[in-house]
Amino acid sequence: MTNEDKILSALKRRMRVTRKTAIEHGWCENLTATIARLRKRGYKILTLKAMTPEGVPYTRYRLVSSAAPAKAAA
Repeated sequence: MTNEDKILSALKRRMRVTRKTAIEHGWCENLTATIARLRKRGYKILTLKAMTPEGVPYTRYRLVSSAAPAKAAA
């Protein structure tokens, strides 16, 4: 399973996907690049800026829609 597959699976299950959780779960080291590749594949992923109770900013991601299916060859 690729890093993209792991992140996509977590997003589809509506799990909390942040840089920290991606590293803790062993999904990937560079979440930003993985999200960018998923977006190139056609997935619509929302970027949400948030703050911890201590005031530390972080980014989390949410899947908005899946990629359109590939067109069948004629």
